[in-house]
Amino acid sequence: MKKILFMLVTLFCLSANAQEKKEEESSKSKTVELLKKDGVLLKKDFYDIGKVAGATFQNIVITDISTGQKTGALRIETSYYSSIGTDTYIGTLDYDELAGCIKSLSYIKDNIITTIPENYIECEYNTKDGVSLGAYLNITKKESVWKIYIQTKSYTNRSQTFMKAENISEVISLLNQSLESLKSHL
Repeated sequence: MKKILFMLVTLFCLSANAQEKKEEESSKSKTVELLKKDGVLLKKDFYDIGKVAGATFQNIVITDISTGQKTGALRIETSYYSSIGTDTYIGTLDYDELAGCIKSLSYIKDNIITTIPENYIECEYNTKDGVSLGAYLNITKKESVWKIYIQTKSYTNRSQTFMKAENISEVISLLNQSLESLKSHL
């Protein structure tokens, strides 16, 4: 009887563990890696950049006090509101990713969202930390409209914020402001 009970408990524990959802993926971001270091004194400076349609943009400059090494990134914060409360999600774009992101979103603005094709299209830029910025064609029975989105965590759709296509210019402007601010602080 003890063996059967032990086997049932073991089977239950294994099945419960197998069903556990992977919450976070590991980040390849240099900034996130520096923040995870143990035994290091870090100074974090935060600089507000702006907000657009549910996404807050903020620069972070991290200094390793012992070595003087500095790194910086843009933090993008999104929120998910429910009856239980609010979940906040933060993703980062390293300094060296900003120029590529700006170029990609400018391409989307100038070449992708200027037309309305008959088929469904998505176009996105992904960062080392799992942030996605992009556009998709929202097709309904009445109309086809371009939507812009920012997803700060790749493992959950709750970290997404959606906006009108016109907001892409404002997003690009905030990314440019972030790049210039980081240049002056690094």
